[in-house]
Amino acid sequence: DRAVCVVTHGGMGVTQKALSRGIPVCAVPFGRDQFEVARRVEVARCGTRLPARKLSVPRLRSAVTSAMGMSDGAAMIADGFAATGGVRRGADLVEAQMW
Repeated sequence: DRAVCVVTHGGMGVTQKALSRGIPVCAVPFGRDQFEVARRVEVARCGTRLPARKLSVPRLRSAVTSAMGMSDGAAMIADGFAATGGVRRGADLVEAQMW
């Protein structure tokens, strides 16, 4: 957990793993749900969004630098994830409905 920013295509798995640890994200979406995940990252101010069609070294550098400054937003998301109780709590809720 020494990363200061995660650069990703904006898939839910990687994005959620990074944010659950309070690490900001630079999302470069290419398709499917990645566009919406990247938009939500940007709106929540826990990272940046860089459209793939605009990808260049200078733009990526700028987006990563900006994302690195959003650790407070990423920490807020991590706190929110932690407050839910995680996977164990989710499993307990499902089991409670089954019995």
